Amino acid sequence: MKKTQNKVEVTIKVNQETGIAKGTYGKLFLDRKNIEKRGEKSIYLREEYHQRLSRIAQIIGGDKIPLYAYLDNILSHHFDLFESMIIEEFEANCKPLF
Repeated sequence: MKKTQNKVEVTIKVNQETGIAKGTYGKLFLDRKNIEKRGEKSIYLREEYHQRLSRIAQIIGGDKIPLYAYLDNILSHHFDLFESMIIEEFEANCKPLF
């Protein structure tokens, strides 16, 4: 990830083993992984985001993936992309206890 004049460039690495190529948003985010709904965990989203995500899951995902699984895929991808940046900033802000 590079910052240049208030713009952020993100390079997405494509996993060659899975065969996921550019332009396959559905395969990347809307394929159901082995995840089961566990308990009742609530998250709050803006109404517009909920509508967008629901519509994407319905149309591109063929209404075959529940919203919680779609969100799990998005978050998994986010953490894969930004893991090193998150760790770096977390460690920079984490003060030792002793």
